[in-house]
Amino acid sequence: MTRTKIAAVGEKDIILIFKGIGADIFPVVNISEVSSLIKKLIKEGYKIIFITETIAEKVDSIIKQYLYSVFPSIVIIPGLGEKSSYAVNILKNAIVKAVGSDVF
Repeated sequence: MTRTKIAAVGEKDIILIFKGIGADIFPVVNISEVSSLIKKLIKEGYKIIFITETIAEKVDSIIKQYLYSVFPSIVIIPGLGEKSSYAVNILKNAIVKAVGSDVF
């Protein structure tokens, strides 16, 4: 049985918990390297990529490229710092596309 490759990208304090489920963690040190990191993870066959909201906002164009793809599944999770509505808006758009109306 092959293992599904799972990655967690973001602030180290947030993503460490994902080690418990067997995910590979990638703490972000330099925000300018996040785009190339996400592309590298996709090329390496990661099927699920958890990414903190504060980091996801910085790579919005990449996330939108894969928003409706089966793989990789990019899941946005709460991060450190100020909360925004970025993750909620992504989810809302996916639901509208799936069911044809806004259920929020």
